[in-house]
Amino acid sequence: MIYKVSQALKKNMWAYIVGPSFKIIEAVFDLLIPLFMKAVLDLSFSSDPKTIDPISKALGNFIALFGQWVPGNEKLSYALVGGFIILLMGIIGLGTTMVCQYIAALAATRSGTDLRDALYKKILGLDKKTIEAFGQGKTQTILNSDSFQVQQGVLFFIRLGIRAPFIILGSLVFSFILDWHIGLVFLGIVPIILLIVFKVMRKASRQYLVIQGRLDHLSSMASDNLDGARVVRAFSTEAIEKNRFANATDEYQKEAIHVSKINALINPLTFAIVSLATILVVLLGGFDMSNGVMFLGSPLQPSTIITLVSYLSQIFQTLVLLTNLVTIFTKSIVSWKRCDELFALQPTIVDKEDAKKKSIPVGEEIFSFDNVSLSYEEGGNAALRDISFMLKKGQTLGIIGGTGSGKTTLIRLIERLLDRSSGTVCYKGIDIKDYSLKALHSEIAYVPQKSVLFKGTIRSNLQMSKEDCTDKDIEEALDLACAKEFVSHYEDGFDHEVEEGGKNFSGGQRQRLCIARGLIRKPEVLILDDSTSALDLLTDRTVRHNIASALPECTKILVSQRVSTIKDADEILVLEGGKIIGKGRHDELLESCPIYLETYQSQMQKGE
Repeated sequence: MIYKVSQALKKNMWAYIVGPSFKIIEAVFDLLIPLFMKAVLDLSFSSDPKTIDPISKALGNFIALFGQWVPGNEKLSYALVGGFIILLMGIIGLGTTMVCQYIAALAATRSGTDLRDALYKKILGLDKKTIEAFGQGKTQTILNSDSFQVQQGVLFFIRLGIRAPFIILGSLVFSFILDWHIGLVFLGIVPIILLIVFKVMRKASRQYLVIQGRLDHLSSMASDNLDGARVVRAFSTEAIEKNRFANATDEYQKEAIHVSKINALINPLTFAIVSLATILVVLLGGFDMSNGVMFLGSPLQPSTIITLVSYLSQIFQTLVLLTNLVTIFTKSIVSWKRCDELFALQPTIVDKEDAKKKSIPVGEEIFSFDNVSLSYEEGGNAALRDISFMLKKGQTLGIIGGTGSGKTTLIRLIERLLDRSSGTVCYKGIDIKDYSLKALHSEIAYVPQKSVLFKGTIRSNLQMSKEDCTDKDIEEALDLACAKEFVSHYEDGFDHEVEEGGKNFSGGQRQRLCIARGLIRKPEVLILDDSTSALDLLTDRTVRHNIASALPECTKILVSQRVSTIKDADEILVLEGGKIIGKGRHDELLESCPIYLETYQSQMQKGE
């Protein structure tokens, strides 16, 4: 079942009911306050009781229930009691608003957190090929920017999504009650403004997709330049990269300004329409309000015109707020669709429902490749062709070859990070596609060529491989990887800080910590993908000797450019152009494989 954004939002369904309910209470008071103001004006300042309309009389009866606060002065009592009621409604409205704001913030934060967690889990479950096809920059933007836009949409929907239409509708109803002519004016301006908002929203939503695409491109460029900062400096291309990024930023800026200009049309157009409506209210109410001169319909009292203008002001403010909400909701909807687009991605490598796993003794076949070929694209050139070999548990496999020979691709097949295009790959006598992915990855420890350390501590990095590891486990793993010698010099020991990417360690130190992370779980299969390249020959030999002595039952797969690293392996594969051009032990390959012999002799001449 595909996870969707709606599933993250449904977890806080209560907030979409409780929050707006409190906001409705505040909106009701906002609508009643102008009527109470009108009643206070009519009851306190009217010289002729006959001119007081039924609404003011009804509210006057309600105010009278609180008693006469100033004996002998009924009009002043109406003013004081009415003012107190208005103040009380304002205080209660403020309280309900604060509660709604808290509920909205809580629900939005939780929804955003759940959404980001789900997105992160989805990304971790995708294979590298799928992520690269989708776009790494786009993935990062969705995880950070788009999830926040959805969170903002939840926040403002709870706070204002129900209140805004309620205020507009309520103001229209009360305007019709006070005077139907004015009500028609109010009713006429609302659809005009909503039409403007709809037109703007429709055009802006298309542009936001373009903007987010530009942001994806900027993220990719920034990521590339951060990862390749040393290369950029080494080739003195800082100015070129700066210009490329500046040009991309300019394109993003142009699109953003274009959308801002479109959105900027809403407020002035709305203000102009509401201003015309205000003029019509005054004209329809009468030129000379002191004498009640009629312009159209029945003459209106000054208090009625003030109340109608107040409702018009509420409509105007709410419509302006609604236009801002439309902008926020437009962004949220676009981001919602982009998040669902990521959720809809399906990894190319998945577990079968009846996935198997098993244990085998030392000496039994653990890996078997039979005429395996792989192409990254259907119909494209093969990265590997006709690969066949067999490896038993406890043996050591060496893999050597030039750049682009297919070493990394072969390792990815062994780990099942890629699936073969043809042929058969078996693990423990079971087709690797039928073997449990979770079990496979828990039984294989992979140490990459590029050392990957995560921000935290030495302990937290090793716990990634074995969560329940003890200090003794950590010490043994560090000792095997020849890392104990430098870690022991730190005062905080295993809790020594690891900066982002392990930048506070040398290349050799990073490699030894990564090797220790692979060894701490005592895996069935250990893959060292040229992961001793930064070590001197003596340390490299010591690490290999330690591993062979401490983990005799572990199957070792060594990928290296050094013949000295793999020469003691039980079987060595020599790769070139995606094919095996030599297979056997070191002595056998020196006689049967000219390229292996040439590599060996060239390294011997360099002192290896």
